[in-house]
Amino acid sequence: MNRIVFVCVVLFFTHASNGFPNEISFEKIPGDGCWIDPQIAKSRLESFQVTVWFEDQLLAQSLAYQRRTTAFNHVGRRLLRVKVRDALQAANQFSWSRAGPAVELLIEKDVIRDVTRHWIVNSFTCTTGQKGVPEIEEIPGARCIFFAGPARHKNFPVVRRVQQQSKSEPPPFRPDGVSSAWYIKALRVDKAWTQYSATGKGVLNVIHDGNFVISPTILPTQYCNQHELDNGRDDDGNGLIDDCHGFDFDRQTGNLLRHGSDDSATIDRKLLHGHQCAAIICGRTAGTPSRQFGIAPDARWAGVLAGQCFEQAFEWAIEHDADTYSMSFSRAHLGEYRSHWRKACEHASLCGLHLVSGAGNYAKEDSAQYKPVPLQMPIPQDIPFAVFAAAGVQRDLSRTPFSSQGPVNWNTHHYKDGRVKKPEVAAFNYRLPSIQPNGRVLGQAASGNSFAGPMLCGTIALMLSVDPDLHPWETRKILIDTARDIAEEGYDYQTGYGLIDAEKAVAVVVERVQK
Repeated sequence: MNRIVFVCVVLFFTHASNGFPNEISFEKIPGDGCWIDPQIAKSRLESFQVTVWFEDQLLAQSLAYQRRTTAFNHVGRRLLRVKVRDALQAANQFSWSRAGPAVELLIEKDVIRDVTRHWIVNSFTCTTGQKGVPEIEEIPGARCIFFAGPARHKNFPVVRRVQQQSKSEPPPFRPDGVSSAWYIKALRVDKAWTQYSATGKGVLNVIHDGNFVISPTILPTQYCNQHELDNGRDDDGNGLIDDCHGFDFDRQTGNLLRHGSDDSATIDRKLLHGHQCAAIICGRTAGTPSRQFGIAPDARWAGVLAGQCFEQAFEWAIEHDADTYSMSFSRAHLGEYRSHWRKACEHASLCGLHLVSGAGNYAKEDSAQYKPVPLQMPIPQDIPFAVFAAAGVQRDLSRTPFSSQGPVNWNTHHYKDGRVKKPEVAAFNYRLPSIQPNGRVLGQAASGNSFAGPMLCGTIALMLSVDPDLHPWETRKILIDTARDIAEEGYDYQTGYGLIDAEKAVAVVVERVQK
């Protein structure tokens, strides 16, 4: 294969006075030739998706994330986000300037189609077949070719949205006289509110889910993109139409309602998954009597929907200066493609995103979804360091039988960590109050590790409202150090380092700020 020698990309900045290094260097993926995912040869699909890594990456080696977090630790999170984002985008533009003509030629020859560039990992995704892979291998700079699953399905039902969207700022949250959900008190969130005035103000939480019903409980804290209008046009020039409150990247629409109707009189409870996640993170009081369900009531939330195009959702979150990213889903049996997910998450973490997930619901042996250790925690919750996984416990602090447990195993072509400690911490995931769009509360109707992750997200939002420059790796350590041990002494694979303690975690952040 003809290969062009590519000198390492080095981007120079002028902000050394702010403590930032004078340059961000990109490394080459080690090895020779273009690696091809073995799953491609095994596939019987006539057409499928592949994701192609270019040879120059910010984190090219398997342990580069740990090395870079140490190097960048003295730089504030918000400044680092801007610089790393700009560097990733510039590197992709440079690689594309070399690869673009070859890609266009393959499109003209009908060898590939549906090409999507990604800067979160210096790469692109396309649809092809077995005969197209050798030609993709010849693209200048192509270094790894991953099997990314079947070709995308683009037929989605038309849905009806009737609820209004967020247009005004809610009044500041006042904890006095508010009756809080039991999990708020159990996680000592109310203490963080009253003792440290930590309510999540200024924090944006992006929720990656499958459907969003808007109700008075989550409407007041819905994020509003000030540069975009709901008018059928791309006002902010980012290529997306009406991404006012988030975006559905599969359907290419700003309508976050994918299934059913959001009419509170006819809503199907099965469609309230995203609504419940948003309510736990930053829902505001609604209904009578007044009860508070959101852990970070002064924070904001935005919704994204993305199946095989998760890279675009990450990029949108970073470009909108998001602080946390909640992923209440699991992607199993991805094989070597796990490495692409992990690389994207590591780069997103360096861009300041706190990536959070529940541990999963795969532990109960009599369940049809049962998976043995170390497979109980698939993507994204099995990603070490860059993704925080929350196990689930019941109100009496006993482990929920269906909550997935670790460890996880990493032995891909690119990552060879072996067995990794997962999950990190625990939160509640069983018989939680379910908040309905009409304000009614069903006392013990919500269960699943989908809701342990949002509790962790909300706690992180409290911490970031005290110090918005906390890096994800710093936040992770604080959460681990302040967790309340609830199982066998020390770390265990069922509950991690223990139950989240929001008051203690916020107290540590306050002390750091005051030094």
